[in-house]
Amino acid sequence: MAIPDYKLSSVLCGHSMDVRCVATTKEFCILSASRDRTAKLWHPEGVKDFVNVVTYKGHSNFVSCVCWLPPCEAFPEGLVITGSNDNTILGYNLQDGAVQINLKGHENAVCSVTPGHDFGVLISSSWDNTARVWNLNTPQMSPVILKGHEAAVWAALELKNGTLATASADKTIKLWRKDGALLSTLTGHTDCVRGLAVASEESFLSCSNDASIRLWTNRGECLNTYYGHTNYIYSISMNPGIPQGFVSCGEDGAVRVWAAGDCIRSIRLPAHSVWSLTCLDNGDIVTGSSDGLVRVFTKDPARYADETMLKQFEEEVQKMQAASQQEIGGFKLSELPGPEALLEPGKSDGQTKLVRRGENVKCYSWSNAENTWNEIGDVMGANPPSEGKTMYQGKEYDFVFSVDIKDGAPPIKLPFNKTEDPWVAAQAFIHKNDLPQVYLEQVANFIITNAKLDSLPASSNGFADPFTGESRYVPGSRAPAGLPPPSAADPFTGAGAYTTSAAGATDKPLVPHDAYIRFDQANLKAIHDKLKEFNSKVGDGLNAFTDEQLENIVKLGELNCTFNTETVNLLKKMLEWPKEILFPVLDITRLAVRNKEINGQIFDTSYGPNFVKYLLTLLTPGNLAANQMLAMRVLVNAFSDLPGEMLVLAARESVTHAIICLTQLNNNAQIAATSLLLNLSVALAQQIDNVELAECIIVLLNKITDKEAYFRGLVALGTILAESPNKLVIQTKIVSNTQLQNRLKKDSSTFDPDFKKISICSLQILKML
Repeated sequence: MAIPDYKLSSVLCGHSMDVRCVATTKEFCILSASRDRTAKLWHPEGVKDFVNVVTYKGHSNFVSCVCWLPPCEAFPEGLVITGSNDNTILGYNLQDGAVQINLKGHENAVCSVTPGHDFGVLISSSWDNTARVWNLNTPQMSPVILKGHEAAVWAALELKNGTLATASADKTIKLWRKDGALLSTLTGHTDCVRGLAVASEESFLSCSNDASIRLWTNRGECLNTYYGHTNYIYSISMNPGIPQGFVSCGEDGAVRVWAAGDCIRSIRLPAHSVWSLTCLDNGDIVTGSSDGLVRVFTKDPARYADETMLKQFEEEVQKMQAASQQEIGGFKLSELPGPEALLEPGKSDGQTKLVRRGENVKCYSWSNAENTWNEIGDVMGANPPSEGKTMYQGKEYDFVFSVDIKDGAPPIKLPFNKTEDPWVAAQAFIHKNDLPQVYLEQVANFIITNAKLDSLPASSNGFADPFTGESRYVPGSRAPAGLPPPSAADPFTGAGAYTTSAAGATDKPLVPHDAYIRFDQANLKAIHDKLKEFNSKVGDGLNAFTDEQLENIVKLGELNCTFNTETVNLLKKMLEWPKEILFPVLDITRLAVRNKEINGQIFDTSYGPNFVKYLLTLLTPGNLAANQMLAMRVLVNAFSDLPGEMLVLAARESVTHAIICLTQLNNNAQIAATSLLLNLSVALAQQIDNVELAECIIVLLNKITDKEAYFRGLVALGTILAESPNKLVIQTKIVSNTQLQNRLKKDSSTFDPDFKKISICSLQILKML
């Protein structure tokens, strides 16, 4: 058969973070699910284009999977089904996005949803080690629970003979009867099994982190094993456009097209991870990847993208491939074998082998006694670590602990030096890995016990600011003793809201940063007094507020406040005050939007877009400095929940332009501006369209005089530089900016005793250039 010439057809832009799953629905429509906590419906338009017609919202965490559930008795129009890291499953009306069902029961992230053969039957799987079979025609009935795996269940589906199949991180596949009885356990994969696909009436396919694909009979006999990928395989799907054809994708950034078990085509994407793929009825391939884009590839020349888009795509792929040519430990990544090399047994006991895993190189040693390859560690550079030290991410540590956080997930590395404060190290570990704050004491005690520390520093109060290294503001508490004088004064109290102390700073990597920051500190009494003062001066047809209304509005600034919609509407009305007296209203607004419900009302589709535009008008030169600073703080805190986050991301070009145009920035405004750019960097670090954001950060860094603001700007720049698909472009822009280059070199080599983290961050950025 002729080898199909797949080329890019269209690119679907709309998500702001990784697209973790793609699926199809009726009439060639595409569904996508993203880490931005939304799913989207894309409708075909013209010959090859797609347009986003519905965005499905409602989850409070990443949306990890999506599928189309055909019409059934209870839902005659069908449902769009999504699963999330918030442990729930939502079902939406296809056309208007209204939530129709909310299924609860899983105790951890839901990682797959698939329709069963019978109308109204839904199969889900989860990191809670189970799969569940739901009958939506009788939602009052409890689901059938498939329980037996020892780790996360990544995929579940129904085979053509009615048997249920589940794939797990415990390296096995299990076959079940519909009543939940276990039929058999299939072994063969040597790592986590990530995906399943029905291949025929009698067979199915599986893909795994061991870089292999296996073909099984419905009874569990392995018929064949296919190799071609060089890293983890995340998704597999049958391709109706090719006889006996299927497609797969994974961590090697490639889609591979298979026919009769042979890999006949490889399509490289300009993304580190291709998380998911599916095929349309015409054979076109749909992908979702780590750069936040959905792409469609076709073998039909009539649906090829235009020459300009094809050329741009090829250039992006070439940039990504050039980046893969970097050397680690003296070896080119592209010249080292992938995990498939570990499928071959070693020739002698102790034989070592270097294997490429993404952008890392790992060393393995063969054990005759265990008949397996054992991981020794990462190959990070040409020089071995000092005696008694362990290398991790290019640095030497006294200890690199492996911490098991959840079943089925790989252990998380916790590097530690004896010179560090274990409480600060524990807080940094929790912050970096987005773990609950209640883990702090447990992690700190783990470090103290396993590092066998002779003397223990005093415990912090448990609230460490990852940017200042000091305790963050806690309502009703005093600042810790011994802080230096504040570097920036709060406009109401005159007290310092931020410090630039180096106490507690460590030599841990500061970039990339992976969580949004916000402004929490405030003096509500001072804000109330200022609002009361200004309220008495309100004129020009604006009605003054009663004392009770003022008190209710100020209470909106409490993080866990109780409120009603009327009070939020009063705040919206107060935002119409003249700009000369607006700044306390903006300050209570930036506190209020931290609340999930208030965030949703302030940034809803009817009020939010115009409100963001109004905030941007306050950033134009000539406005009050307090209004400029507080408008940026509102935008920073908007990231506290999805509605605000989405609107700020939608306006990101206007935001960066407004920041660049600001000329006179006091210390508070500098901190607000770099904090806003840092949140944008966290959201857009892995996106293709982040070069302009990097340019804005570079311009602002050359204007910054406040050390805390400069540090936050460095973290923002380092975050994009570490994760951007446009790394080479951004590297060039930094290197060509002499002023910034000189400052980075100076700060990295000249230790500032009052601000150690600037030196550390500057050095980390220089190492990436």
